Amino acid sequence: MELPTAFPDELLLGRLIRYLLLTGELERSFSFRVYGSSRVAIHPFLTAGISRIAELSGEEAASQLISQTLAPLFFFYLPKHASSLKENLLCGDGARAFRHSQLVSFNSGGTLLLKSCPICVAKDIFELGVAYWHRVHQIPGVTSCWKHHVRLMSFKLKERQRLCVGLPPLVHCEVEAASSIESSVARFSFDLLSTLEKSQLAIELVGKYRSRLNELGFLTPSGKVRRAPLMKAFICDLAMYPMQKSLFPRYPTDYHYISELLSVGTNCHPFRHLLLGAWLFKSAGEMLQHQAQITVPRSLQSTNLVKDDIEQRCLMLLKDGNSLEAVYRITGKSRCYLKRLAAKFDVKLNLKPKQLDNSLQQRIISLARLGMHRRRISSICGIGVGSIEQVISAEPGLVEWRKQCHLESKRRACRVQILRYRQMHPDALRRDIKSDCNAAFFWLYLRDRPWLETSLPKPMKPCRHSRSR
Repeated sequence: MELPTAFPDELLLGRLIRYLLLTGELERSFSFRVYGSSRVAIHPFLTAGISRIAELSGEEAASQLISQTLAPLFFFYLPKHASSLKENLLCGDGARAFRHSQLVSFNSGGTLLLKSCPICVAKDIFELGVAYWHRVHQIPGVTSCWKHHVRLMSFKLKERQRLCVGLPPLVHCEVEAASSIESSVARFSFDLLSTLEKSQLAIELVGKYRSRLNELGFLTPSGKVRRAPLMKAFICDLAMYPMQKSLFPRYPTDYHYISELLSVGTNCHPFRHLLLGAWLFKSAGEMLQHQAQITVPRSLQSTNLVKDDIEQRCLMLLKDGNSLEAVYRITGKSRCYLKRLAAKFDVKLNLKPKQLDNSLQQRIISLARLGMHRRRISSICGIGVGSIEQVISAEPGLVEWRKQCHLESKRRACRVQILRYRQMHPDALRRDIKSDCNAAFFWLYLRDRPWLETSLPKPMKPCRHSRSR
């Protein structure tokens, strides 16, 4: 199988469509030959099974993945899922690839579209003799052509195969100009996608965002985000953008939208990052090269120095053997703070418990091994329930032993309830036991089903009722 030569920034799905148009092969036949199933659904911009396509066409799978799909954007903005997504796209597991792309979590798994620029279609036909689907136009949320600054034409994909769509049509209609924010987002997306096609980057986006926000005056001296003025300015600039509910703020005070983008480790739709990046920076290159750092105010620096001095002083006094009470009188720090500090830096404290000595601990352990309840042990030993729990959890294997004892006790109680019910109602059916001993029945059904099956009455055969004519 020899695919047509790829045009600049051509979508892989578009190449497959052109191949079918040139060879005349049926879509189902092609799908069965490549994917092993005639009912497979091919995603427009995250096409799976690239290794098989590359093998049949004699090309490199990595080159097709990076240069003819939108996978680089998802790798860049979803680094936690990048390796799994790449593996699924190469091996042909489209369902897993769709899940790892997080499109379902972003509420963006609805109707799929193919988009084209009317000016690009006319220019491609004039220069190349055929129009084709441009990859950068298919970025979810992008509504403008980065080159001609006009709004894209959308075509819904209703067929399962996606290969019977055909080439972009030449539409004779009035071209609609895109707004400035649409054009800037489209240009930003094209520049970033072109950069990622050359080399895969791993940068700390949140730091760059916060640094740029600090330069624009949207951070307080303590490093907090001024969410109200930030959202007001952001929403004002987005007023001319065609809104999509899942990709844009839901309302002017949707602070969660910004908080997710500025939180490390959260998954956000790539278009949200593209939108914020284009709004903060002039170009993708400026964002990637941005090195500004957030300066810590002097007041905060002095506060941190004071905290460090107090911490070191407390550690020094504790290492010298001073009691917690003495250190509290000198520094004013509570016993809880001093205990946490000592545990953090492995400083041993010479504490003599007034009640919880070794003999009492052994007695608590022995009573706990008998399966006695914590409150009962507390009343016997005259000590708090919290101290009882601390001793029990510190003894190796005791917690698991008590759990097992509790499980066996529950098992015996449920069994006895079923057996007593059968003694009192020897003619009871299974449904009667299930109704009257509901809790015990289902507990045994989930944890002791073999015993339950042998202890229940034999199931009655269903009776067939003849239909009356």
